[in-house]
Amino acid sequence: MADETQRHGMTIDEKVAAEDALFRAMSHEGEGKLLYICLAGAILLHVAVFFIQFPEMSKTLKPTQKKRIIVKKYVPPPPKVEKKEIIQKKLTRKVPIPDPTPDEPEPIREPEPEILDDPIPPDVDVLIGVPEPPPPSGPLLAGVGDVSNPILIQESKVTPDYPEIARTARMEGTVIMQAIIFRDGTVGEVEVLRVTQPGVGFEENAINAVRQWRYEPAKQNGKPVEVFFTIKVDFTIH
Repeated sequence: MADETQRHGMTIDEKVAAEDALFRAMSHEGEGKLLYICLAGAILLHVAVFFIQFPEMSKTLKPTQKKRIIVKKYVPPPPKVEKKEIIQKKLTRKVPIPDPTPDEPEPIREPEPEILDDPIPPDVDVLIGVPEPPPPSGPLLAGVGDVSNPILIQESKVTPDYPEIARTARMEGTVIMQAIIFRDGTVGEVEVLRVTQPGVGFEENAINAVRQWRYEPAKQNGKPVEVFFTIKVDFTIH
């Protein structure tokens, strides 16, 4: 330690005293006073601002007026009329035509003669009421509504031939047909509806026999009519 102090040529106390003297020489005595003066002025300024009354901002500002918004409905302009249409309307006005002969009397018109119907002969019966409906154009169904059934004339009934194949095999059968009976009682078209033993000749022989039969025709309102009629033919071995 002694060697270090000797090396620098100063002791520790001497060094501290030299640094203190240097600090004092660098600082100025007036700086502390100036600091206190600035602090006091700032405090006074804040106090003055606190007590001074400023005018209200709301009084100085003028109130803004609200703008009124007016909404107008759009009205389309009237349609343009061309000058040609106006001139044409003026030209098409009816102009009354004066009577060229106002003093002449009006011609006398004779009444038209009434048209009379031809007189009815005394020997003709007159029926007043609803006219009868026209006759039907096609066959009706026998036994339905006011249509009666045709009646077979027994003298005209022809027994159908028994097929040999069915006779040999001792087969019996039934044929059901639908036939058209005309107004004169004759048999028209015949259609087989059902046969119990098909393929042995029952249907062909039944049709050939039925077409030779004759009927008293069916009637509607007392008049003969054409009808569909169901016919049954049995084939039995005696």
